Amino acid sequence: MSPDRELRIDITNDDIRLAKVAWLTSWESDAPNDRVSDLYEDYAALVSAQAQQIADGVRRTRPRLVE
Repeated sequence: MSPDRELRIDITNDDIRLAKVAWLTSWESDAPNDRVSDLYEDYAALVSAQAQQIADGVRRTRPRLVE
């Protein structure tokens, strides 16, 4: 891959939904606290990554205002 190309992974709503289901399922079960915490961190990271992805898309499509 050339250095000017970025590696991009798109986070979908399904990715977030599945991560949330995994976290909540583990939380409601007898899963160890470490497992529940890890799944929550995964879920939170996906939400954050998707928010950044949306912001990047908005920045690419909207013209910059020069002050």
